[in-house]
Amino acid sequence: MTFSRLFMLLPICVWLIGCVAPQPKQTDAGKVDWLQQQKRLGEISQWSINGRIAVQTINNGGQADYVWKQQNATNYTIRLQAPLGAGTTWISAEPQGVMLKNSSGESLFDTDVDKLMQQVNGWPLPVSGLRYWVLGLPSKMSDYTIVSWQANGLPGVMLQDGWRIEFRQHKEVSGVLLPKKLFISRDSTSFSEDENEEGVDVRLIIRQWSIGRV
Repeated sequence: MTFSRLFMLLPICVWLIGCVAPQPKQTDAGKVDWLQQQKRLGEISQWSINGRIAVQTINNGGQADYVWKQQNATNYTIRLQAPLGAGTTWISAEPQGVMLKNSSGESLFDTDVDKLMQQVNGWPLPVSGLRYWVLGLPSKMSDYTIVSWQANGLPGVMLQDGWRIEFRQHKEVSGVLLPKKLFISRDSTSFSEDENEEGVDVRLIIRQWSIGRV
């Protein structure tokens, strides 16, 4: 069985260029205490976001609208809607593993969601890390390094698991600053000894945040 790619492969240069346009002024919420911020964000177990994700490699590019609902620490659902009616993919995670299902009824299962992304797309997509990064937090699964800080006291660029995570914009949601735009990239040498393996750039736009019951 051939499982189609999750993203429609088409030129997305214009959309990506739009992502690197000058940033609007950040929400002025004063200096944030990073330790308190981590504690507060770590207490958020249920949330939902929607927006657009774009992925670019040397040879391919694609984008999709998404809806991500996080029910608890292990359970979540993600819907990816490709443009121009190219199809929908559902990702559902439980403690036993992760299931991918497309509009044609095909499905794949694995205990590792990142392996599924690699299998389907041919390049990595760090869903396991994104579960934390979209909150502005480092993943609990591995060490991390904060390369630079923003003027508001939050991380600007973070390195984790071979990925470079840049928090470009934040917005205030329920009294806490949460990311609304992330640039995530990984060089080919970071995840493969094959020099011909492509690097990956991911642009994640969060249009809407909701904290609490989903």
